[in-house]
Amino acid sequence: MPWWKAEWGQSLTVKLLVTYLVAWLLTLGVLGVAFWLLLNDVEAHKAQEATRAISKTIAFDAQGAPAGMDVRGDLTWLPEALPLDFSYQVADLSGRVYLASSSLEPASINAQPQMHVHTVDLVHQGTTWKVTVRISHRLMALITAYSTKHMEGAALAVVGLSILLLGLVLVFTVQRLLHPLRKASHQAMQIGPQSLASRLSDQHLPSEIQPLVHAFNEALDRLEAGFRNQQRFLADAAHELKTPLALLRGQIEMGGPEQTEQLLDDVDHLARQVQQLLLLTEVSDASNFKPETIHLLRLAQEVLAFLSPLAEKRGIRMILNFDDSRAYTKGDRMALFVLLKNLLENAVKFSPQDSTVTINLGIGSLTVRDAGPGIAHDHLPLVFERFWRSPERRHEGAGLGLAICKEIAVSHGWQLSVRTLEPGTEFSLHFG
Repeated sequence: MPWWKAEWGQSLTVKLLVTYLVAWLLTLGVLGVAFWLLLNDVEAHKAQEATRAISKTIAFDAQGAPAGMDVRGDLTWLPEALPLDFSYQVADLSGRVYLASSSLEPASINAQPQMHVHTVDLVHQGTTWKVTVRISHRLMALITAYSTKHMEGAALAVVGLSILLLGLVLVFTVQRLLHPLRKASHQAMQIGPQSLASRLSDQHLPSEIQPLVHAFNEALDRLEAGFRNQQRFLADAAHELKTPLALLRGQIEMGGPEQTEQLLDDVDHLARQVQQLLLLTEVSDASNFKPETIHLLRLAQEVLAFLSPLAEKRGIRMILNFDDSRAYTKGDRMALFVLLKNLLENAVKFSPQDSTVTINLGIGSLTVRDAGPGIAHDHLPLVFERFWRSPERRHEGAGLGLAICKEIAVSHGWQLSVRTLEPGTEFSLHFG
């Protein structure tokens, strides 16, 4: 299909014009039918009018009897010039004819074919007279054609001019309405990575288009926020990886067999950071998840079994409490495993020796509580930030574990919160 045909097929102006022309054609069809029905009835109507007009021209003598016709104007010549097509008579109620045109025979007035015959009652000085007029169909057709031919031409001219005028007005109106949309489209084309803060204006836009522009601006808000987060993430990741790489380089330059163990520790630490960065990138995209029904108790038991060597090494007891062994939720099983593992791992690392870490499974929620020193209240809003670490705590973590938990919760529509207790810290996860 040629490009111009495809463009016209999607053009709002063309669609409105086609709709407008179809509506006009349907209207003309209805008007044509109505006009045809009117013309079929107009002959009889004009014959009735002629009968009433003739009755008004009857002149009476002193005794009150019809004496003649006071016919003026266009009707004066009709009875004499067209005796076979136009005639009249005036009779009393008994049928006695007092006045008639020269060509009309009273006995045959109602017997002539192809004639319009109409009778009206005329009351004069208390006496009722029957005025009968006979007009041929051909005469009425001639009169009707003469009287309507100018009207038909005028009607067609008005219809043609109205179609043209309204079409031009429609095109002008559509182009005027679409001008702000073209302006908004031009603005959208200028938006790029260097101008993500730009937004489309909804001024002078049709009310039907404004929701689309608002939705587009909201999409830009989300894209800008994601782009800024990615930039910040890349900057933080580069900063976090620079230090261990520099240390690793220094240790390699120093050389010596005694550095082997330290080098291996640094490589393990660096590998863990890279792994967490990859995991954070993965859980930030909800399309990577595979939703399924998760048995919470079974999952919690698997996490406890996975972390039991670390807990035994640090002398920490892990206790699992549950309200209902049949509690389920919907989500990605591996993502929830990582979330719960990170929470428990943090709790084990920051709990003192011979203390207890408790997991409570409820209906639609779970909590992880440790017996550590807790988190300062002014630091609570920061614990889920990427690469954030408490200044009072020195450990090998990169500050990504809780950020990963938060991303998983947000992507699933869950609510993850934290609060400081005396003693310890409690993380709560509520399933939506």
